[in-house]
Amino acid sequence: MADAKTSSLDTYRKTLLVYYEEEIMGEAYFDALAGHFEGEGEGGKLRLLARVERAAAEAVEPLLRKHHLTARGEAVLKSLGEAGVAAHRDYGWREFMAHMVARYPGYVDDFERLERLAPDADLPALKLLTRHEVAAIEFAAGELAGEAGSTAPLHRYLEQCMVWCGKGETRVRRSRGDSR
Repeated sequence: MADAKTSSLDTYRKTLLVYYEEEIMGEAYFDALAGHFEGEGEGGKLRLLARVERAAAEAVEPLLRKHHLTARGEAVLKSLGEAGVAAHRDYGWREFMAHMVARYPGYVDDFERLERLAPDADLPALKLLTRHEVAAIEFAAGELAGEAGSTAPLHRYLEQCMVWCGKGETRVRRSRGDSR
C-alpha cells in the first residue's frame, strides 16, 4: 500500500512540475503571439492572457518549494513557449479563439486529474490553477460571441490571484473559510 501512495505522490510531483513549467511557457507564448494579432486590441488581450498564465504559475509556485521541485530556468521555458507560436501565427483571430474553445477544455481535464492526485493541503492552489484555464475558455467563447466584456473572466481570475498570492490577513482569513 505504501508503494502505491509513494508512486502516486511521485506522479503528482512530476506532473505538478510539468504543469508549472507549461504556465511559464504559456506566458511567453501569449506574449510572443500578441505580436501577430494587433488588430482591434487583440494583442492586448493576448498580453492579458500572458498575465493570467504567470498568475497561475505564481499560485502553484509555493507547492514546488513545498515538494522540493526545481523548474528549468525561466529563459529556457520562455524560449520553448515562444517556439510554440509557429503553430498558430497564421491563424485569424476567430480561428484562434475557436481553437482555444475546442482545445483548452482538455487542459481543464488534465488539471482536474492533477487535483485528484494531490494531497488535500495542495488543493486550494491547484483549484486556482484549474480556474485559470476555465477563465481562458470563457474569454475565448465571449470573443466568438462578440461580447463586449469578454475579458471579464480574465480580470476576475487575476483579482482572485491577487487575493491568493497577496500578503497579509486576506489570504489567511480566506484560507480558513472566513469570508470577511
